[in-house]
Amino acid sequence: MDAAIAQVNARIDASLKTAGDAALAKAGLTPTKAIRGLWQRFAELADRPEKIRELVESRDVLASAERSKQERKLSLAQEGSAIVLRSLAERGVVVPEGFEELSYEELREQVLLERLRERGLDA
Repeated sequence: MDAAIAQVNARIDASLKTAGDAALAKAGLTPTKAIRGLWQRFAELADRPEKIRELVESRDVLASAERSKQERKLSLAQEGSAIVLRSLAERGVVVPEGFEELSYEELREQVLLERLRERGLDA
């Protein structure tokens, strides 16, 4: 089984090569294994050139990943808030205007005051 072999030559900054080689060695990889893996991934993404660009432009990928992470957290927070509001409404609790905009500390204070009122200790 004779496979044709091709050689890849690239010019990169010497300090980048040194740092990259060290990182690959730490991961138990050689530059050849890393390049094969990268080319394999490119081949898999042949019909999605935008994904290839994202992989190559790593700073954009990191920024995009961080942005996605933040968007997911915000979405979960909004979803949680909506669940709380629906739950309160189902139980007949009147939700004050701007309730969903309260900080944790303000919300905690509101809950404690409500407990005092329920016990008749709000005087």
